[in-house]
Amino acid sequence: MRVFITDLGSSLSTELARNCQDAGLEVLGTAARGGKSEMAALKRQLQSHPSSDVDGAAKEPVALQSDPAAWRRLVQMADVVVVTAVVSDPKLAMETLKAFEKRGVTKGDEETNEDESGENVKRFIAVSSILSWSKNAPFAASGASSGHVEDDFKSRRPARKYTELKTAETQIMSAHRTGELETCIIGAGLIYGGAQSQLQLIFREAWLNPDQSLLVPSLATQAQPTSQGRNLLPMISLYDLALLVFRVIASPSPPPKKYLLAVDKTSGHTTLRDVCRGVSTLLATGLLRDRDDSAGAADAEADALLLDEEEELVTPLQLHLRFDTSAGAMHTLVAPGEWQHYSRGLLGNLAFFVDDFIHAMDLHPLRSIILGAPRVGKTLLSRRLAKDYYLPYLSPATLLQELFAPENDATYSTSSKAPESNKGSAESPDASNQLNEASDVAEMQKLRDELQQWAPTRGSAENTTQLPESALVALLRWKLRGAACRNQGYVLDGLPLSAAQAEQIFAHDQTSDSNLDGEGESSGGAEEKGGNPGDEGDSAKAATGDANAEGGMAIPAVDIEALLARLKPRRHIQAPNRVMVLQAPRAMLEIRAQALSEAEAERTDNTQDAFARRFDEFETSIEALEAFFEKPKPRANTPEPKMDGVEVLELALRDEHAYRDDSTFIAPINRYMEQGGRAPRNFHPTRAELRDQRLAAEKQVREAEARAAQRTREQGAQDEAAQQAKLARERARLELLQREETELLETRAKPLRTYLMDTVLPALTEGMLEVVKVQPTDPIDYLAEFLFRKGQELEDEANEA
Repeated sequence: MRVFITDLGSSLSTELARNCQDAGLEVLGTAARGGKSEMAALKRQLQSHPSSDVDGAAKEPVALQSDPAAWRRLVQMADVVVVTAVVSDPKLAMETLKAFEKRGVTKGDEETNEDESGENVKRFIAVSSILSWSKNAPFAASGASSGHVEDDFKSRRPARKYTELKTAETQIMSAHRTGELETCIIGAGLIYGGAQSQLQLIFREAWLNPDQSLLVPSLATQAQPTSQGRNLLPMISLYDLALLVFRVIASPSPPPKKYLLAVDKTSGHTTLRDVCRGVSTLLATGLLRDRDDSAGAADAEADALLLDEEEELVTPLQLHLRFDTSAGAMHTLVAPGEWQHYSRGLLGNLAFFVDDFIHAMDLHPLRSIILGAPRVGKTLLSRRLAKDYYLPYLSPATLLQELFAPENDATYSTSSKAPESNKGSAESPDASNQLNEASDVAEMQKLRDELQQWAPTRGSAENTTQLPESALVALLRWKLRGAACRNQGYVLDGLPLSAAQAEQIFAHDQTSDSNLDGEGESSGGAEEKGGNPGDEGDSAKAATGDANAEGGMAIPAVDIEALLARLKPRRHIQAPNRVMVLQAPRAMLEIRAQALSEAEAERTDNTQDAFARRFDEFETSIEALEAFFEKPKPRANTPEPKMDGVEVLELALRDEHAYRDDSTFIAPINRYMEQGGRAPRNFHPTRAELRDQRLAAEKQVREAEARAAQRTREQGAQDEAAQQAKLARERARLELLQREETELLETRAKPLRTYLMDTVLPALTEGMLEVVKVQPTDPIDYLAEFLFRKGQELEDEANEA
């Protein structure tokens, strides 16, 4: 049997394709996300499965979604077609159905004979969503608080934006033709699990802001009954949904109903707020905040988050519906013991789905340690890495500032009153979170008391190098157990100082990166492989009343508070996965230390004696410290003996030039940090960060334009001044020429006698007197030379004037 599945790159299609191939079915499909590279990867993935190595298998099982001719050919080759995302593109679903209906025109004689004998009926399955019920009343009309059932599907009322979805569902069901084409709609609840989870917004915000109370993404006002996230969310596990769709594909008989609901048991009692509480407990602080009870900047921030966010992530979370699938057709296809998460739902398997979220979103916490001798540049490198990779920067000084921050004072003073105010209210909705918070505050206050003498004071920076080792280890463990370091990772500046200290910090909490604390299950599916502590799995639901899946009983009560109470914050410390050691000649580092002022040297413990002591300690301990991180460590809560150690990056920087040489400094560090060929950004940059970057870039452009305009104005002013000076000089020259010309004209206009009397006779008289005095041998020649000289003198005088 050939099964065509749309968008093979999505998590649901990937899981469904795996189920089909494990059952020996041939899988065809489309690549809709990454172009030709994704198509090649999906092709390799399908053809690597043993079930693909059969006679008559398609040579090209994957086509680009952007190539209609290619994927239509694959559709017409298939016996069963599954559209896994009708809600995102109803038009594509209808195009796929039309192409599938034309299969009879292109099939061969052998297939025609099979059809005539009734052995090959086409089957079209569309995975839709309960969003087409979005305008229905929260509960069914049959009774108070009773859930809608799948037989009521004709009464579903969509919101305006989902009208096209309902229309597509109706047309698909109307295409059913007995003996020729079987059509089936699976109305899935909000899907949790995988990269396309409809609860991704909640997980992402908890992951990104682990030190903040998680915002409940409810758009309801206080006057509405669903405010503060009190709306019921109908949900289904991605793995249970894939299993159900596979059973519809592989069933030898037609689907039991044209419309099947796929909603898990606990959804009838799970609210948006419950989901946020559970996710915040495992990924963040365990605390919640509501949009309508925050004030000022926080309120504006909450509004901006919900308004800027993609609509398809926010709108589904506003649903308020209860469904009853206890007597649904889904139980005729999947036995009670085969469900993976149906009975306990998201909250009963939340530890697994947190790990599933991390794996599906390809999140890679960078847990980095920068080691080196004094003055080698550890702090500058650590701060740059923390900025470039959006990681918390850890040093004794910054940790003390955080521990004694004013907001922690307020947290302690507020939380210290909580035990008294909560006496007798242990069953309040947030009781478990308050207990967890009280425990965290007690631990923090104990640490504050121990380190009170090193508390930073205003205007001074205490020398943290004198911290006792036990206090330093406790401070580091307090921070490393926090959600921020667990989610994003960290950059630890210059610590630990020895292998013994590293043992105290990390060795007690060695864990692997997945299924931490022994909770959860493999991404393939079964809870019996490692469920939550005390979780007997869905296979035991017969003992809890779920065995009567085909009966008409009301939805059994589910203790959501008990499920939430069992969730415990993860307090483990994860070992580093990046360790860098910077080494440089002692003479160069001594010169750097000597360049410091006396006060700075004392503050940073870089005086002559202190520098020599610290350098010798580094040289003595670094070999054992590297061996500690490189040595495989035992895994916690698992029979497996060891986990891989860390390959330490050693950088030898021989001179100051090496710090500026990309090939010896920057490039090796980037390659080491970005193992696998790409930088793990872990949801960064966020929309807010992109907006800030865009605003900063626009500001830089405006400033550059302003500077360019200022330079243009200044240059224009200089050019104008030079032009004016040139014009002034030209006017002066013209005035001189005009004056000389005037004088010449005036001279020429005089009578000859006057001209001779003014110009010739004075010089001639002077010359004749000179001849009388000198009495030269040739008076005529002497007089001529005298007049010539006199003429030159008069001309020079005129030029000087």
